Amino acid sequence: MKLADILAKIAKGDALTDEEKKFVGEYDEQKTLDTAAANARKKAEKEAKDAKDALEKLQGEFDEFKSQNDPAKKQTELDKALARIAKLEQANKDKDAKIAADARTARVRSLAKEAGINPAKGVSSDTIDLLVDNLMAKVDIEDADAVKAAFDGFKSSNAGLIAANTVGGVGNKGQPASVSDFTGKNPFAKESFNLTEQLKLRIEHPETASALEAAAQEK
Repeated sequence: MKLADILAKIAKGDALTDEEKKFVGEYDEQKTLDTAAANARKKAEKEAKDAKDALEKLQGEFDEFKSQNDPAKKQTELDKALARIAKLEQANKDKDAKIAADARTARVRSLAKEAGINPAKGVSSDTIDLLVDNLMAKVDIEDADAVKAAFDGFKSSNAGLIAANTVGGVGNKGQPASVSDFTGKNPFAKESFNLTEQLKLRIEHPETASALEAAAQEK
């Protein structure tokens, strides 16, 4: 089941099944991103382990070769073995470095989202990710104060690229049923457009969603 398919149904005015409503209610974008990052790290770790195993096997073969002390063995064979060992060692170091870099990138992007740095409507999430990666390249992400200062400065300098945070519990059970009682930012309005909140409202409070959409169109 895909969120895009559910959004398409809603756009056509089709009713959602109970299963689809449950999917939307349990949908967690950050969890999906974290799972993808974890799978990527797991794959990289396996590749690193395979490289280490190959290195150990080749090292054993090399030690056996030396123990034979056969003068008939040519120096070129020894040079080839040493070159293969050096190549595997470098590959192992490169994979370890990539695992560490990927883990740091995933952590930086997670911290950015926690700090409220999400793309505004019309801004690519890839653009925000690249800007955040560049911003945090030399910041110690274990230093909470340094991280906060970096993100605060980023939000101040790039306000037009960042989505406004929705206030007022949009989509929670008990949401007001009328526009006059609605205290959150209108997710249908241009300045506070939020597709996720629209979806929640349409499912849990369709009358309020219709009224808010109409109000946004009148502006």
